[in-house]
Amino acid sequence: MTDVTERLARLAALVATHDSEEHDHKTAGRNLWARTLDAVLSFIRRHASPLHLLGLTLTAVILYIYARLVALTARLVTTGDASWPNVSAPAVVALWHGDAPSLLVAFAMRRTAAPAVILVASDPRGDYLALLCRMLGFKVARTDGRHGGWSELTELAEKLKQGACVFITADGGGPARVAKLGVVALASATGVPLVPLTADCHPALQQSHKWDAARNPLPFSSVSVWMGAPRRFEQFVEPASIECARKWLDETLNERTWQKDKT
Repeated sequence: MTDVTERLARLAALVATHDSEEHDHKTAGRNLWARTLDAVLSFIRRHASPLHLLGLTLTAVILYIYARLVALTARLVTTGDASWPNVSAPAVVALWHGDAPSLLVAFAMRRTAAPAVILVASDPRGDYLALLCRMLGFKVARTDGRHGGWSELTELAEKLKQGACVFITADGGGPARVAKLGVVALASATGVPLVPLTADCHPALQQSHKWDAARNPLPFSSVSVWMGAPRRFEQFVEPASIECARKWLDETLNERTWQKDKT
């Protein structure tokens, strides 16, 4: 495990210049309303924790019941190089943030055989999502997004060592549909395959006002999951190589997303 930690530290230093040019992790892609809501929820969590706990619990329970209702009535369609939920473990599974609602329903319908770990933001809105994911059967790791989320990769590497599938939204925090470097860095440092995944639903309740334009499955909808061919990466030794891998993930997920949008 020490070797993996050292590899991640080297990769973090390798891409420090690239990370400094990224959008601020707290505000990227979020409009004024979303930022105001974040500020209000942060205040409540800090100064009225019982109220925050009650709110997040009620929200998570309601969403859990809804997810189970959709899972009971929806039709699951799987395509790609493997059928969901047949993810070979250990593996890093990368998807867009806007695909997460459909993934959660697909997971409620059919769980992966291996333990599934999902990375969730540590902001107040992430609290109810983390509880929802645990109720659905995920193990949850939290990230505050500082320094591109590199500090959390060591914890995820340990989960991979234990044979888990780690699910990461490659564009987490925004901008939408632009992959970050941490996903490919984790796969490279641990030597496990990276699996690109997209999830969608029809019909859907689309939140077009949100930065990720998330699509939420409706009861009796069709939930589709596509998994691409797993890819392994050699140890990165220069910024160009890790950027090339990031672009591959970016293009792979976007190509599949554009194909979905045309159908």
